[in-house]
Amino acid sequence: MNNYVVIKPHHSTYPDPITLKTGDKVIYGKEDTEYPNWMFCTSPSGKKGWVPKQILSQDKLTRFATVSEDYSAYELTVEAGESLKGLHQLNEWTFCRRDTGEEGWIPDSCLKKIT
Repeated sequence: MNNYVVIKPHHSTYPDPITLKTGDKVIYGKEDTEYPNWMFCTSPSGKKGWVPKQILSQDKLTRFATVSEDYSAYELTVEAGESLKGLHQLNEWTFCRRDTGEEGWIPDSCLKKIT
């Protein structure tokens, strides 16, 4: 785990994010042009959101993919100066935890690693 300080505010644009379980089948959509390897998917419940390509096994003959691990697209809303623990970095985003225990994704461009 790395420690970070927020250097630029980030406000979540997805208040009800896509959440997936291992083995879920999703409709495999388009790839993000700003953040490569994030795929816009639709869950079995109909929720839509960005999912990392690395956890999707796409069936080449259909528009469906299988999820290989539990996943939540929850983003943290943060302000400059906040301290966070980085748990996992993927595709220019870091999954972070606040001291309160709240966890979510933050773009790497909003974070500075501290020692």
